[in-house]
Amino acid sequence: MGNENFSISSVVVMCNGDDVSRLWNVLNDVEGVDCHYRDESGKIVITIESKNIDEEIKILRNIENINGVISAQMIYSYNEDELEALRSNIQKSDEIPKILNDDKAKAEDIVYFGDVSKNIDDILKR
Repeated sequence: MGNENFSISSVVVMCNGDDVSRLWNVLNDVEGVDCHYRDESGKIVITIESKNIDEEIKILRNIENINGVISAQMIYSYNEDELEALRSNIQKSDEIPKILNDDKAKAEDIVYFGDVSKNIDDILKR
């Protein structure tokens, strides 16, 4: 897609095992979709590439409406503009956790509580 903005997502499509081969071909014909993996239990792993998130969601909704598709779940999504905005916010932020500036800190002293998203959101909002 060149250097312009783009979005890419991985999606797991579920269907009946009898529909795997047919849906593999149908999905490969959808613009922006590439099929990567399938198994006879009814799983197909695809990627969706598009110009923006709105287009990506539109493609996902169209896939969900294809005859034989039981579900289509987006597993991972990446958008160039969102990444750049996050990088910019992080660079503007002066706050660095104290432990990262402590030359005497030991890795084993760092405690992870399983969720840093709240802390990151709080830092980026400042």
